[in-house]
Amino acid sequence: MDSVGQILKKNRELKKLTISNISKELRISEEIIINFENDYLQNDINSVFLIGHLRSYCSFLELDQKEIVKQYRNTQFPNENLNLEIKKPIDEKNFLFANKLISLVLIIVIFLSFYFLFIEVDKSEREYALIPDLPENYISTVEKANLISSNEKNKIKKKVDENPAKLDNYPNSSSAVASIAKNENHKSTITLKILDDAWLQLRDENDNIIISKLMNRNDEYSYDINLNYSITSGNAGHIMVIIDNKVRGKIGKKGQVVDALVLNKDFSN
Repeated sequence: MDSVGQILKKNRELKKLTISNISKELRISEEIIINFENDYLQNDINSVFLIGHLRSYCSFLELDQKEIVKQYRNTQFPNENLNLEIKKPIDEKNFLFANKLISLVLIIVIFLSFYFLFIEVDKSEREYALIPDLPENYISTVEKANLISSNEKNKIKKKVDENPAKLDNYPNSSSAVASIAKNENHKSTITLKILDDAWLQLRDENDNIIISKLMNRNDEYSYDINLNYSITSGNAGHIMVIIDNKVRGKIGKKGQVVDALVLNKDFSN
């Protein structure tokens, strides 16, 4: 029975192949091929690699590699039980999952940083007035003076100039108050100047609503101090009090709700 080396050499020569050509084709050193054909065991190479090269050589010569490898193993490694099966690499799913999780966390951190640095900062900090709950009998009405046309205001002014006593018939008109200032020396006037949008309601001593509306910035409303109007507002810090053309302060703090506040000549805040 021919040895493994003899079988390899005979088949190579039958195919008219040189050791050099086979070495280049299989990328196996010529020394290993020569050792196979001479049945010489090369001890400086691991047996697993030798068996692998032998399989490649047998496949190249179109030989029964299973039978030849078995014969080679019985001859060269009679006492060694070789496990020539190469295990498939384990797929490290946990490692891949960890990478995906880290990437997701980084994306979320970058998004949140962008949001708080460039979007949240741009939001305007606008303070809104708090409107207190009012009884049902406090039905919102528009200031009577606002309903008077420009022609009617002129008539009021003319009547007041003729008879100053008629001013009491027009308590809501800041224009009428302004026109009477020339004729009455000691009439104290309260002017409410709106510093920013604020809801304002004025009621007389009989609890009748004189004005109830959202005032805009720089709006003004003047009335005689003797009328004792009570003031209700959703944002006291936005209303400046001016008495006889002298600034006395605000009716309260920003965001503060005041209800039924009556101003007098000595007001100072």
